[in-house]
Amino acid sequence: MPLIPVSSVTVDIPDEAVAEQVRAMLEPELEMLAERIASDARNRAAFTDRTGKLRKSIKARKSKFEGGGYIVVARAPHAHLVEFGHAMIDVNGRTVGHVAAFPFLRPARDRVMRAAIHEIQARLGGAYDERG
Repeated sequence: MPLIPVSSVTVDIPDEAVAEQVRAMLEPELEMLAERIASDARNRAAFTDRTGKLRKSIKARKSKFEGGGYIVVARAPHAHLVEFGHAMIDVNGRTVGHVAAFPFLRPARDRVMRAAIHEIQARLGGAYDERG
């Protein structure tokens, strides 16, 4: 039988199988990140939260959406008003002022994610680049 010269060899990488394994490995890490974000937000929500309802409503939860993962929610009815600010409306429906935003969730996410990226960089010996 004559030998046929081969100039290259190709192997397929089963990306779905790898992605599934990576997701399973990351699950506890993502849960920990979500808990850290919730904790940071609760600590930062000490502003004028007199009753503690907003602070107590901040929780990390497993996402029910297709992509999975974890989310951090603030279920207090006024959470969005504090996070984003709001207009003050008088009884006649006129805007009479504006209450400034006091973001607590987004800055907590940014702080914790920045710290996590630095931890990853340290573990990888600086090989990871934040820009992707």
